[in-house]
Amino acid sequence: MTSKLTHCFCYGVLLAIGALCNPTFGDNSVGDSDVRYWVIRGEVNEGQSADVRSKLLSLGAAATDIDRVRETIASLNWVAAAEVTFNWPDELIVQVQPELAIAYWNDSGYINQEGDVFHSDFHSGSDLPHLSGPEDDIDEVMRRYLEIRKAMPGRALAEVEVRARGAVAFELEAGWQVLLGSDEISQRLKRAVIVINRLEQMGITAKNAKIDARYTDGVAINGPIPTTDQLLTLRENTIEGEEL
Repeated sequence: MTSKLTHCFCYGVLLAIGALCNPTFGDNSVGDSDVRYWVIRGEVNEGQSADVRSKLLSLGAAATDIDRVRETIASLNWVAAAEVTFNWPDELIVQVQPELAIAYWNDSGYINQEGDVFHSDFHSGSDLPHLSGPEDDIDEVMRRYLEIRKAMPGRALAEVEVRARGAVAFELEAGWQVLLGSDEISQRLKRAVIVINRLEQMGITAKNAKIDARYTDGVAINGPIPTTDQLLTLRENTIEGEEL
């Protein structure tokens, strides 16, 4: 059976309308009515809308099976959820919720708000923090990412890396690069934050500076920097200074 498909577009949540002419019905069909039109709704771009249309067309006669349509659209990797309803007498409405990327993962995917990895041709990682680590250890990477964010509110993270043996390193958008190692990470992070704050108070910019906090009693900083005595006394009380 040959079907003729027509499309039109408009602004807002109504993104695409197609016609499916006289399909046959599956076990979970919409009833005694033919599905002649489908509507795609949601915050999806043109490429995502086209991807959904392609899936709908591939279903053929099964497009009358609401459960089958929902499962098919939800199986798209960039889709977080999909709802399908039938609007009598002949309209199928597909509501699509795309995944929301909060970070770029390794060189292959994205991380959503639940900490799950997904892949998409419709997202861009250029304006997201880049998280990297072993593929089977994403929970630990996310834990360290959230810990660093909490320790440095208001600062944009460019990259967080957890290496194979648990060593942690990160870089701020401002340019500061920090090595925390694999032991006493929280305490080392605290020291690194103190040092960055004091350096910036002295008007020193990152310029790709690297702070090595993998020491028991202090940190090492590359490039021209103030002396340790200056860092300990500048605008900070001695108690906080001794924490370095």
